[in-house]
Formats: sequence, structure tokens, C-alpha cells
Amino acid sequence: MASEQLSREEFDLLAKLLDVDGEPAYLDELYSQVRGVYISAKNIREIDVSGAEPDMAFIPPTD
Repeated sequence: MASEQLSREEFDLLAKLLDVDGEPAYLDELYSQVRGVYISAKNIREIDVSGAEPDMAFIPPTD
């Protein structure tokens, strides 16, 4: 997926490869939701965290 957005053709190919099928209205709604997740993930990937240190790992207390 070289494009900046998930096209319907790319979605249809992924759905076919993952054996996802259903009524056209269902696939339209699923495409809308998947496209939203795709766009959100792209925005998260673009956050610059190069100068941030990771938080310490949580270690639960022992009794």
C-alpha cells in the first residue's frame, strides 16, 4: 500500500486475501471503519519520539 490513504481497491484486495466477505452494505461500513483506523495509525507513526526516553517497565510489588 504505497498510497497515503487506503483505497477501496486496496481494501477489497485485503478483504479477499483475509477471506472477509458479506453484504455490500456491511463491506462499505467495514471499509469506512478500517480506513479510519488506517488514517489514525498513520498519524501515530508520524509522532516524533526520537528525543523521548521510554518509561520504566511496571514491576508489580511482591507480597
